[in-house]
Amino acid sequence: MWGEVIMTSLAALSVGALVEPSTRKLFLGDVSQDWIANELEIDGIDPDLQSVRVKSGGLFRVFQIRGTSYDAKVMPQQEQMLLGRAALHHALGKLGIHHWIFGIKRQRDIGFQAEWPSSTLKEIGNAERAVFQSAYYVNWYVVIGGRTKTAILEGCDKVTSMMEQYKPALLSSPESSEAPCPLTCFVNYLVSGEFRDDLTRRSGSMSGSIPAADLIVTTDGTISTRVPYLKIHRTIAIRDWPESLTGQILADILAIQGDLEIAQICEPWDRDEAIALYSRRKKELESSFIKSDELLAQVVATLALLAAGNTTVFSTQLQITARGSTEPELDRLIGDICKTLGSRRIEYSVETKGAGLCWFARIPSLKQRRVSSSTSLLRPLILREQNIAAIWPYHHSYTGQPTSPLGDRPVRYFRTPSGQAYALQFHVSQKRQSKGHFLCFGPTGGGKTTLIIHLLGGLAKFNGVRSYVFDSKEGARFMIEAMGGLYQGYDELQLNPLDVGDDTAKNRQRIYTILKALAGHYERGEKDDEILAHAVELVFKTEVPNRTLNTIFEFAFPRGTHLRRAIAPWVVDGKGSKGIRSHLMNAPHDSLGSFLAASHLVGINMNEALDDPATGPGVVTHISSAIGISASSNTKGFGIYIDEAAKLLQNDGFKSLAIEMFREYRKLDGFVGLGFQDPKALFDSGVSDAILDNTATLIFLPNSQARRDSLERFNLNEEQIGFILGAGNTKEGQRQALVVQRDATTGLDESAIIDVNLAILGDALRFYRSGPEANRVIADLKTQWGAEWLNHL
Repeated sequence: MWGEVIMTSLAALSVGALVEPSTRKLFLGDVSQDWIANELEIDGIDPDLQSVRVKSGGLFRVFQIRGTSYDAKVMPQQEQMLLGRAALHHALGKLGIHHWIFGIKRQRDIGFQAEWPSSTLKEIGNAERAVFQSAYYVNWYVVIGGRTKTAILEGCDKVTSMMEQYKPALLSSPESSEAPCPLTCFVNYLVSGEFRDDLTRRSGSMSGSIPAADLIVTTDGTISTRVPYLKIHRTIAIRDWPESLTGQILADILAIQGDLEIAQICEPWDRDEAIALYSRRKKELESSFIKSDELLAQVVATLALLAAGNTTVFSTQLQITARGSTEPELDRLIGDICKTLGSRRIEYSVETKGAGLCWFARIPSLKQRRVSSSTSLLRPLILREQNIAAIWPYHHSYTGQPTSPLGDRPVRYFRTPSGQAYALQFHVSQKRQSKGHFLCFGPTGGGKTTLIIHLLGGLAKFNGVRSYVFDSKEGARFMIEAMGGLYQGYDELQLNPLDVGDDTAKNRQRIYTILKALAGHYERGEKDDEILAHAVELVFKTEVPNRTLNTIFEFAFPRGTHLRRAIAPWVVDGKGSKGIRSHLMNAPHDSLGSFLAASHLVGINMNEALDDPATGPGVVTHISSAIGISASSNTKGFGIYIDEAAKLLQNDGFKSLAIEMFREYRKLDGFVGLGFQDPKALFDSGVSDAILDNTATLIFLPNSQARRDSLERFNLNEEQIGFILGAGNTKEGQRQALVVQRDATTGLDESAIIDVNLAILGDALRFYRSGPEANRVIADLKTQWGAEWLNHL
């Protein structure tokens, strides 16, 4: 997903590090260089407020590139994008535009305070906050420079139009000299390595007024700055590329924990000089004692492209700069980078005496050259536009959303493979009543329940937001109670689905839906709708506490009908015959209202009911409807999670409820999640379109037993399907999940792979257990400590 392979064997023709006299002295160590005594080449910001002048007479402009996610793009799309990037580099080269490309990874503070309703959730929250106090983010920049304003304007047009899908944004200076200036901040970064967003525009010489330009460059390759705290840097320059390369190398390097910068300087050659170089190279290959037909063919092909004006040759230098606060930290970073480069057969140098030259090569100079092929780069390599395009795919890792309708912070943070922090939200927007429904797919024992309870526990930071879990076989009991939640079996509750209050259209519809769910799957009769309508009428003619299924059964459901036989298991009939489920739904008063409002996290143990397509749908329908009614008076929001939903979706009544919940509950600021082992059950239900059309978030845990044809119906690409089926490149200690968020209204279509291994929480991991043994631990603590048991967990 990082770009197509591009052959670079012919392109990696080193110009040589000792071509320029000034470079020769520096490379051999015969130089005493005081970098700060020599004024920087940068002059100041042009009156157009978008260009930076350099003292040699040229100008440059800076684009910040958001990038694009490749997770949802199939290979033909990626190949077209690669050709588009190559066309841009070729177009800039034809204009004589120099360009500098940057991938910059820096830490940013994302810590937040939160109030938690229990001591255990507070401990979990503090552990999460410690891990994600600061996180790494990657920014991409393209700097274009030229000798004339006309060339710069043409270059800007090329970048804006040809990089549209990467969302380029031209940095400019504000009209007010008192406002922060993005251009000044970026130039300050080039000089000092420190990102600041508070610098204002400098009216005089920029090189003499940048506040953080106090560099100390030593001959061992260490570059020190104080910004204001000490930061030390070292640079690794690429000396030769392997025969093939993709942008995956950037992904691998940027995944290393630490402050990093990858920069490439691209200086275009004049076409005639390039033809002369390759013609000379062709003669050398033809007369060489050791023949290389493949390389000769590439040289001949390149000559043909040059002659037709269809390619551009560049002198390039790619370098990686690591930054740390201490020598051990920097040594660890350099070691990790070298290991990554070595594993891909890339030749490199950890620069010593040449480090200063590499550092200042990042800062646009644009001095005139006698011939375009001459260069002052320390490690110049000749590349064509296709090679540069392959290295730089501008991958945008989706990092989630910091806010939602529930509050101004994420539900939980997770790490992505590139080391960035992913802010998980259920909702696709921060607007009230935006979509937040989700589906979670994972095999038994794959960690599905643990992940969801971790997320629902995160909702407790938002005051007044409640979460409800329909649990299967007490799998979540320990975690819910450990987080200060309330847990009870459905058969221990006092349930009466007819105790709904006043006679309103909404309550009539609620009764109708529940009766259909209780009836389940049966042979329908022609008059069943009339019978159900009559039953609803009887309900509201019966006063509480006599308003029960037992009371209305004999009068509402005619003898001999299939519908009567379907309802019979839920009642005690007129002859005293007890149905197998008659004890569940005939309490004089329904206790759900007070039970559902008793805690921030409520778990309902459905035992075997979720596996029983006769019992489960009726109970879940009643409880879910009660949650909806309760939520209508609570404007804070709520979430429902129904584990093992496959069997429930075999029931017509529950199907109707599911469609209603996914369409209507967002209007109550609520969201619903369904858990499945395999997507096939969703698509077999007959209501998958209605559910998916209103789903905001899909969560997939790896499952080698999942069916490919079911996964393809989610419009996932090959990489995503491969990850789900177990073909992902998971490192030791990682447990990963794929998160996909979509919204047709806003055009959102983002995905991310996140590490869901909760071992990063340290001691707080003890709150994430399940099974009979874990549940006995809580039972014993309750016996020993009573109401104070949670403080001893």
